[in-house]
Amino acid sequence: MIVRWAVALTAGFSLVAATTHAAPQSGDAVVRVTLQPTNLVMAPQVALDTQAPKDQTLEGLVAFHSSDVDSIDPDTECMAKVVQHEAGNQPLQGQLAVAEVIVNRTRSGRFPSTPCAVANQRGQFFQTESYQVPKTSERWRTAVAVARLAQAGEWTPVAPGALFFHAAYSRNDWSHRRTLVTRIADQIFYR
Repeated sequence: MIVRWAVALTAGFSLVAATTHAAPQSGDAVVRVTLQPTNLVMAPQVALDTQAPKDQTLEGLVAFHSSDVDSIDPDTECMAKVVQHEAGNQPLQGQLAVAEVIVNRTRSGRFPSTPCAVANQRGQFFQTESYQVPKTSERWRTAVAVARLAQAGEWTPVAPGALFFHAAYSRNDWSHRRTLVTRIADQIFYR
């Protein structure tokens, strides 16, 4: 009897087949497992320049990482669009908190597992493909840098564990059921 599994292991291998054979003398089954390398599709790893000083301020890190915004991966672009649209008028901590919400959602198991899927999930943010931004503006450079920092976890979280947020001036019917994490400028963040 052959049983096939499609299990991706962190080592970059997949369990291709497990074959059960009857052992002639003992009566116990013998399981043979074959591991083969796979071409895993993994979320892109954000590689930040390791020359950034470790004692930088948030402002300094954003400035440092905002230089190359022409070559970004799709997930960073989706996050940057959400950051610019939802928090472009907020201080850097507020922008970072919005990016953290996206990262936290991808890790929660309750939401999609990629930043683009989170950003484009129905009823959550918006369709990022239809949101066109001036990609030469300073706000865009900042949004890209903030998205990169949040993905890399390079800064101490400003809204630890937050999965939701709303503008402080808006009313909603869900915030009373959530745990308040923090308020940053005009936005309130919840778990």
